[in-house]
Amino acid sequence: MRLRLSVPIALLLASTALPAAAEPPETTSTRIALRDAPLTRDATREVHADRAFGLIGLTWRGPAPDRIEVRTRSGSGWTPWTALEPIDSAPERDTQQGSEPLWTGRSDSAQVRASRGGVDVTGDLELVAIDPGTAPAPAPRSSAPGQPPVVGRAEWGADESQMTWPPERTKTKAVTVHHTAGTNDYACRESAALVRAIYRYHAVELKWGDIGYHALVDKCGTIFEGRAGGLRDDIVGGHARGFNQGTFGVSMMGNYDGVVPSRDTVESVAAISAWKLGTAEVAADGRTELIAGRADNSHFPAGAAVPLPTIFGHRDVSKTACPGQRGYEQLDEIRARATALQRDHRP
Repeated sequence: MRLRLSVPIALLLASTALPAAAEPPETTSTRIALRDAPLTRDATREVHADRAFGLIGLTWRGPAPDRIEVRTRSGSGWTPWTALEPIDSAPERDTQQGSEPLWTGRSDSAQVRASRGGVDVTGDLELVAIDPGTAPAPAPRSSAPGQPPVVGRAEWGADESQMTWPPERTKTKAVTVHHTAGTNDYACRESAALVRAIYRYHAVELKWGDIGYHALVDKCGTIFEGRAGGLRDDIVGGHARGFNQGTFGVSMMGNYDGVVPSRDTVESVAAISAWKLGTAEVAADGRTELIAGRADNSHFPAGAAVPLPTIFGHRDVSKTACPGQRGYEQLDEIRARATALQRDHRP
C-alpha cells in the first residue's frame, strides 16, 4: 500500500499552475579557452564574454585542479572570490569533467585562478558561460496524488531537445540530499532561470544528456522537477557517482556550508522526500543498504554493501563537502519532518 501525503498549507496556496510556454526560453552557452587569455603575475586569467551570462562553470581534461577560484564582474564591479569544487555527481559513464556551477547574476567578465600541486593550471581550463534566457516566474502545482506542488520541466522552461539521456529504471531505496554550492545570492524570481542554466550545464556542456538532480529546492521552498521522468517513475539520476542506482537526488539551491537553509527549504526537502519514498513504500526514518558502484571520489570500493539512512547526505558516500556543513546539520530535521508527514497521512 502506498503512503499518501498531504502538504504544508503554504505550498498548497502556491499550487495554481500557469500555462506551459509554447516555446522554452532560449538558453545559450559559450566556451572560452583560458589559455588564450593573458596570465597575470598573481596567476589569474581574465576573460570577457560577447554576451552577458548568468552562470559559469570550468571544465578540463585529465586530473582535476586542487584549487579553483572565480569572480565575476557586473555593473557594480567585481564580486568576491568564490571557491568551486570539482563536480562529483556524474552518471556512471564517461562525461566531461568540470566544476560545480556558479550562479553569477547578469555578468559580462570573469577572472579565474586554479592550481594543482601548487602549480598554475588555468591554461588547461575552459570557461563555460551560460545565458539562461528570460521568462515569467512560474508557479508550482501538484500533478500526482499527495505530491507537494512542483514546478514542472515545461513550466521552468526545459528545452527537451537537449534531453538526450534515455531513462534508466531503478528502484528507489533512499533520498540523497545535496546543495548546488556556488552562491546564495539569487532572487527567488530567478530560480527557474538558475534551474535552466544548471540543466544546460549538466545536459550539454558536461555531456550528461539531462540535469542530474531529480528535484531542486530554492531558498524560498519552491520545488523544481529535475531529471526527466524522475518524479512519476523511478529513474536513475546523476547526482552521487557510485550511488546513483536506487537513490532520488534532491538539491538545495545555494551554498549551505556557512549558511543555514531556510525553514521553507527544509520543509520542502522533507515534503518531496517523504512523498517520493512513500511511493516506493520506504519509511523516511528507516535504513537501507546500497551497493557502491565505481567512483574515484567514493568512500567505498565498488561492490561494497553500504548501510545508510533512507535520507542521507552526499558527503556520507563521497569525498565532498556537499550538502555543506549547515545543510548537513539539517538532515535530522528533514528526516523528522518527512517521517511526520508519512505517519500523519498514512491511509
